[in-house]
Amino acid sequence: MLSVPDDTVHRSKVADWLELKAICSVDGRVSFSTLASATAIGEEEQNQDIAEEDQEEDELILMAQAEIERRLTNIGDDYPFRIDAKGRALQFVTPVSKVGSVYLFCLFLSHAADHTIVPKALAPDVTNRVRDLFQACATIAAGGYIQGPSMSFGFPRPDGKDFLKALRKVYRLFGDGKPCSKPRKASSKNVKDNGIDIIAWHRSIDNLPATHYLIGQVASGNDWVDKSVKPDREHFHDYWFTHKPGSQAEDAMFMPFGLEPENWKGEPDYDELLKDHMQSIAYRYGNLFYRDRVAKHLAHGLQLIAAGEKHIQRGDEIAEVIKWVEEYTEKLRAA
Repeated sequence: MLSVPDDTVHRSKVADWLELKAICSVDGRVSFSTLASATAIGEEEQNQDIAEEDQEEDELILMAQAEIERRLTNIGDDYPFRIDAKGRALQFVTPVSKVGSVYLFCLFLSHAADHTIVPKALAPDVTNRVRDLFQACATIAAGGYIQGPSMSFGFPRPDGKDFLKALRKVYRLFGDGKPCSKPRKASSKNVKDNGIDIIAWHRSIDNLPATHYLIGQVASGNDWVDKSVKPDREHFHDYWFTHKPGSQAEDAMFMPFGLEPENWKGEPDYDELLKDHMQSIAYRYGNLFYRDRVAKHLAHGLQLIAAGEKHIQRGDEIAEVIKWVEEYTEKLRAA
């Protein structure tokens, strides 16, 4: 059973609860009145003012619907949920597309360690392989965003190459920057990736340097808030290159969670709050690819792969993501 959100639960997680309830239901449908009644039952003290209670329930439903609509707007037709025509229920839409499965993958990962809604006994088992599958999704999303090659550089790498061999291979393909030919004297013999998980770039029309270039870090756990690719990227370029790339790197962080800005309660303009939230954290994470952005740009990456782009890595692993999502979905429904 899923835990009922109370008034301390962020509106993003309230929308997650509705999505998870829709998935778990026999007909793939959950009414918004279920959210209101479940929340009311969970309150320790019942509101004696019926009119005030009705208003609070209406505000809760409108808040959740607004979050659902925002996700639909961001992701488009691949978003696997819809509000019905009368605005009374959320429907889980099947069959789920590849991109929709990746959205669900991110949704499930978001609740693996945070047991606000999904109890520990029902939470997914997030192994190293599952974390690596999220890196595969992030790699494809980076390629879709930048519209060009995207290399999964984080350890372990798909081709199994050691750090320097992989580094030289990537930058030969990129054609900008010259990595060291041998290990630095003081460097660890077991250096894995220097904190860099994704290297992606847009091909310039003349094969010359100075193009759109992304350095990404992937974080599938709740500790993403304590991470930042910026110092790792600076050390990466300063230490491991005899000639640094001329292209100016765009820092990026990829994570499966939704956005949860503080001070959201009572904020009349939530869109403006989201903008301010992103402005406040961009200095640390660079371009933050949260759940909606990962799904949308992954769709673009898959389109490029289908059109013949050979240098966006790990597209073939989406099938494994889909299988994992299907298996965990069955576990939720059986609970």
